[in-house]
Amino acid sequence: MGFLGLTSLLVLLQWTESYVMFHLVMFGLGLSAGTYMPSILSIITETYDPKDWGKAIGIHDSAASFSIFSMPVLVTLGLGFLPWRSLLLFLAGGCLLLPFLFWKVSKEPRGDGRKGAVRYRDILTKRTTWVIGLLWVFSAACNMGVYSILPLYLIKERGMDFVLANTFFGISRAGGIFVSILAGVLTDRFGYPRMLRWSLATTGLSTIGLALSSNPTQILIALIFQATCSLAFFPVGLAAISRLTPLAERSLTLAIGIAMGMVFGTGGSPFVLGLVADHASFQIGILFLGILTTLCVFSIRFLEQPLHPGPGISPPS
Repeated sequence: MGFLGLTSLLVLLQWTESYVMFHLVMFGLGLSAGTYMPSILSIITETYDPKDWGKAIGIHDSAASFSIFSMPVLVTLGLGFLPWRSLLLFLAGGCLLLPFLFWKVSKEPRGDGRKGAVRYRDILTKRTTWVIGLLWVFSAACNMGVYSILPLYLIKERGMDFVLANTFFGISRAGGIFVSILAGVLTDRFGYPRMLRWSLATTGLSTIGLALSSNPTQILIALIFQATCSLAFFPVGLAAISRLTPLAERSLTLAIGIAMGMVFGTGGSPFVLGLVADHASFQIGILFLGILTTLCVFSIRFLEQPLHPGPGISPPS
C-alpha cells in the first residue's frame, strides 16, 4: 500500500500549484514512505538467519545512502533531457512496478507463535522502546539535522564561497554508501551492544570535531568522518531492535523509534540549531549536539535483555 500511495502522490504532484496543496501532497508522501521500514524489517529478519541479520540489514540500509548521493546527480542529468514532470512520472512508474517484483521474491512473515493481539501499552512501557527512540533522535539529528544546515554553516560562519561549500558537501556523503554494509558485518561479528557504543561515540566525537574545525582541510576531513560515522547507527539500531523484540512487536517498536527520530531529530534539530545560531552560532549548536550524542552511549545499559542471543550478547535468563 505504501508504494501505491507513493505512485498516486507523485503523479498528483505534477498538478500541484498552490502552497497548501504542495504541503499536503508532501505530507502524504511522508506517510506513504513511512510504512516501508517497519514492514521490511520483519520480512528481512524472517528471510535470513539471525547470524546474518546485521549483514542483510546493512546491505539493505546502504540503499538510502546511495540514493542521497546519487539522486541529485541523476536528476541534474535528467533535467538536461526531460522536463521535471517527466522525471516524476518515471519515479512514479518505478514505485508502481516495485510491489509486483517484491511480491514475486518475498515471503510473508510467519509470526512467532504468539497468540492474541499485540498490546500497545506493553510496548510503550518498555525501556527498550524509549531508549531506542532516544538514540534514534540524536543519531538522526547528527545525520540529517546537521545535513540540513551544513551549507549555510559553511558559507555563513566558515566563510566559504558557494561552490567550495557545495563541493565539500557532496564529497562528504560518498563514504556513507559503504559504512552501512561495514556496520552490518561488524554487528554480526561483535554484537549490537558494542557496535551501538562504537557508532554513537564516533558519531558524537566526529560532530564535535566538525564544530571545532577551522581551516578548509580540517573541515573537509571532519565532514567526511562526520557524514560517514553518523550513518553507522541505523543498521546497528535495526539489528538491535530485531534482537531485542519478538516478531509481533518488532514493526511497532521500530515505527515508534523512527517517528521520534523523524519528528525530533530530522525535523526538530534544524529548528533548534537555527535558534541557537540566531542567539549564538551554528558552531555552538553543533558542538553541544555532538556532546549530547556522545553521552547517549551511557543509555545503552538500560536496554532490556535480548530475546535472540548473538555475538557479545548473553542469552535471556
